[in-house]
Amino acid sequence: MKKVAFFLMSAAALTFASCSKEGPEGPEGSTGPAGPIGPAGPIGPAGDDAGFAVDSLIIPAADWAGGTYLEYVVDFISPDIYLGGIAIAYIKDEYGYWNSIPSLWHVITGFGFSFIDTDDDGVSDSGVVGFDAENGAPSTDYVARIITMTSRDYEVLSSTGKINNYNEVMTYLSKK
Repeated sequence: MKKVAFFLMSAAALTFASCSKEGPEGPEGSTGPAGPIGPAGPIGPAGDDAGFAVDSLIIPAADWAGGTYLEYVVDFISPDIYLGGIAIAYIKDEYGYWNSIPSLWHVITGFGFSFIDTDDDGVSDSGVVGFDAENGAPSTDYVARIITMTSRDYEVLSSTGKINNYNEVMTYLSKK
């Protein structure tokens, strides 16, 4: 019996030893599925690969000079914004809230932007923003925030009804 047990142990040891031999490497296996997407990195300054920018502009009551239209030459309206983007202005009311134009909370009734030739050389070279106050010139200074964005972002915000809410616009744009 000892001989049979010794023989079986020897056979098992030889079997295991022969399995551990190395041969030529086989073909490479298929690639596994991609892992989960990592968290978004920090957002840089507005406008840096964000697709939007926020600029502030003070509108003194004296600039209206009794009129109902006012415009400023600005550097944040570029040819790219004029040709393929959107600029939207929000006015800060006396309670500190940002309101779209027009609004019941301030007297500014319209906003527009363009890219024009300001030095009469035949080449458009300056961005311009304009404000309307159809019911008479404002008697108080206002602060405007002008947000420039892609046309696609505007379409998304407009279709969801969020375009008139400054906080929702900023939340949407900052998550991009």
